[in-house]
Order: sequence, then structure tokens, then C-alpha cells
Amino acid sequence: MVRLKWHPLPPPIGLAPLFATAAALLLYVLTSAPSLTWAHDGADGGDLIAAAMTGGVPHPSGYPTYCLAARLFALLPLGPVARRFNLFSACAAAAAVGLLCHTTQRLLEPGVGCRSWRTAAVALSTALIGATGPILWSQALIAEVNALNALFFALALYLALEAPPRPGAALLTGLALGLGLGNHLTLALALPGLAVLAWPRVSRDPRRLGLSLAAGLILGLAVYAYLPLAARQDPPVNWGNPHTWEGLCWVVAGRIYQPYLFDVPLRFLPARLGAWAPLWADQLTWPGVTLALIGAMTWIEGGHRREAVGTTLLVAAYSAYAIGYDTADSYVYLIPAYLTTVLWMARGAAALAWSAKGWHTSRARWAPAVILAVLALLPAISAVRHAPVLSLRHDREAITWLDDVASRLPRDALLITQEDRHTFALAYAQWVEGRRQDIIVVDADLLAYPWYRAQLERRHPTLVLPADPLTVPILVGPNLSLRPVFLASERRDVMTQLTATPDGALWRVTGVR
Repeated sequence: MVRLKWHPLPPPIGLAPLFATAAALLLYVLTSAPSLTWAHDGADGGDLIAAAMTGGVPHPSGYPTYCLAARLFALLPLGPVARRFNLFSACAAAAAVGLLCHTTQRLLEPGVGCRSWRTAAVALSTALIGATGPILWSQALIAEVNALNALFFALALYLALEAPPRPGAALLTGLALGLGLGNHLTLALALPGLAVLAWPRVSRDPRRLGLSLAAGLILGLAVYAYLPLAARQDPPVNWGNPHTWEGLCWVVAGRIYQPYLFDVPLRFLPARLGAWAPLWADQLTWPGVTLALIGAMTWIEGGHRREAVGTTLLVAAYSAYAIGYDTADSYVYLIPAYLTTVLWMARGAAALAWSAKGWHTSRARWAPAVILAVLALLPAISAVRHAPVLSLRHDREAITWLDDVASRLPRDALLITQEDRHTFALAYAQWVEGRRQDIIVVDADLLAYPWYRAQLERRHPTLVLPADPLTVPILVGPNLSLRPVFLASERRDVMTQLTATPDGALWRVTGVR
């Protein structure tokens, strides 16, 4: 049995990470969505939940770690299934905050066991500033993979800075990285920075520790075996049908999304870069950004170049990816960069508070306490500022739409969707809640893929699927005489070729032009 020797933290100072976790969890639970939601770019939630609960394969890259862990968490009797997945995100994000607090304590006082209450106060306050940043907070309220990605990143960061130079610790680090990559492949962006941070420990026995790290990584990546095993059962959600090597590569590599990678047109880059800088103040507050810059400089000037270089690589890698990824929700990829910057912020706050102790004035002795008190107010200010916008306690948009569709559609209707939020919400309603399984749902954007057409033929033998090229008007033509046909949304390129009339939240197709 592998035993790792960690340095215990004395109470009550050692309880700071637990308090950070509890405070963040309370905030997230109180503002979490009550059921399925489209808010905060959370349209993927329906697909993820349906895949996890049916033993299926969600959209690329398959997210096997998320599917397995979230389904296990969903065994808890915590309300509707979607609510349980939302709370899973809340727990993952809160645990990331607690880990970040613990890492910060160790980083500020590595040699004295973190016995200073000032260190605990700085670590707690800065971690909670990170917790109340709107991007992490928003992803903690919905069924998405980003909160769990934050947890794996925080764990990898902790292990890179803290794990002792032993094979057991290296194995654990590799396992965490492998499982994290099984949740979201963007964790690979952290590898250069983490390698710089961990190198002094690895360099003591590079061959032995490297082999242990590789073994743990391979063991963690084995979670991807879930995808072909799940696909063999032909579940209702089965993207790419990855029971073949070709299908597995298509899903894991995320080929459907590769065109978005670093595809932002050059004319839009200035606007993206201009939006990037204000986001930092929105996440960390302007005082927090100032402290972060001070912290980065003190690391460099204090001879801690390894920490400075490693953390800078982390921030740069995730920033470049988020700026260059051509989707509206690419900002969520900045979460690891913000968590890293919390370390800078803590370093800056500690440097400022510690230096105040040396001021030679009659009131200087109160300066550290004043600085720490102001620092402690920042999370509260951030929470009050962002709560009205972020809270999803009363969000019912997705559920209202599903209720309307379920009550309006006639039996055995064909419903053609053209937006992910509609496709995924219907998958949740049909395969998790068991509602309206008589409806044939066809995603117009997936008709171009052979694996998707093969699934439609297999599952809906009465659906007429003309030969390629299979477009929505060509699909509608022969099926219109067999069943009612509806569109979930109005799209110009389709509506110009069809005759359709509004029917509540849907459009009923009456003919092909």
C-alpha cells in the first residue's frame, strides 16, 4: 500500500481550506439551477446528463471521467436528476477552491507548517475571491464539465507544488492528470507549466519518478475505455458510435470542433484581446489584479523564478487557447488561468502585509490587520455584485420549453432541431425523464455524418431517409405525408425552402417549396 507523507496543518489555522470549501459550496448551492438549464452557456447539460444516465457517449471528446463520476454522484437523493448534476458541479468547484486555499498556504509558508494566522487569512480571502469570480461561479451552477476540470487542475497544481519526491506521489500525480484528461482534454495545456513547477522534485530521481508518473497517467487515461464499451450497447446517446477505432478517434480527437481551434479571424483578434484584460478585473476585482501583479514581481525579485515561470506558462497557455478558440463560450477555458492568478494575488497580499510590519510609525502595527481586513471584504463585494446576474435559483427557461413541446406535439411527430440546446434538452426529457419517447428527434446539423444517419435508420425504421446529400428539405419531403413535421427553431437557410407556420414555440411544416 502506497503511503504518502504529508505535513499536517495545526487547527484552527489548518481549517482554512475546509472553510473555503464550505463557504464556496454554500454560495453555489444557494444559487444553483433547480433543474435543466440553458443559462451560462450550459446548453450541453442535457446531452451530458442523458449520456451519463443511460451509459452513453456524449458529444466529443466523450468526457468519460465526467460521465462516470457524475452518474455516481447522481445516486444521491437530491431532487430531480438535472439538479443532482448541477450540485455535482457545485461540489467540484467548491473542492477546487479548498484545494487552491491549501496550496496557497503551503506556497506562502513552505517551511513552518503554515502556523501563521496571517497566511491562513490571506489564503482564505484570495481563494474566496477566486470562488466569487463570475466564470467559475457560473460553471458551478450548471451541468457542465468545466467545474470538474477546475478541480482536476487545482489538484494537479497542488501535487506539482507539494507532492514529495516519491514514486507513490508521482503515480498519484499521473493518475490525477490522466483522469483529468478524461474529463477535458484542455488539461494538457497545463503540462508545460506543471512540469516547470514540479521539476526540482522530479530531478532528484527522474527515471524512477518518470516511470511512476507515466504509469499513473496511463492508468488514468484508461478511463477512455468507457467509450467503446458504452457504444457497444447502442445507447440512445451515442455520438460517433465509437465501438470502432475510427469512431473512437473521431470522438476523442473532437474532430467536429477542430475547425474552431485558433480560427478566430485576424480582424477580430483586437476585440478579443481588448475583452481579455477587463475580464481579469471582473474575476478578481481591480484590487485583486493589482495584488496579483505585485505578487508576480515579488516572486521574480525574490529569486522564485521557477514559480514565476511555471505559473506564467499556465496563464499564457490557457489565455492563448481561450482567445484563439472561435466560439462564444471560449471564456470558460480561462478558469485555470484565473485559479493560477489567485496564487499571484496571495503572494502580493502577503508581501504587502508583511512589509507593513516594518513601517516605523506609531500606527504601523495596525497596517497588516487593516490590509487583511480589506482583503477579506473583496469576496463579499464580489459576491454581492455578481449574485443578481449569476443566480439561477428561479431559472426555468429550458423546462418551460420542454413542457410546451411535450404538450403541443402530436403523437409520432418528427421534430427537426437546429440548435444544440433543443437537441440536448429533448435527449434529457426522452431518455432521463422518459417523456415523449414517441417523438422522432432529428438534429439537422448531424445529418452530414454517416454514423448519425445509421443510428436514425436503426432506431426509427419508419423514418424515410433519402440518399445523400441529405438536407432538411430533402428529409421533410417524403416524411411529410407520413407524420406531422415540426421545426424547433427558425433558420433562414431552411425556412426559404419550406412552408412553415408558427405553432407555439415550434414551427409546423406544411410543405416544401
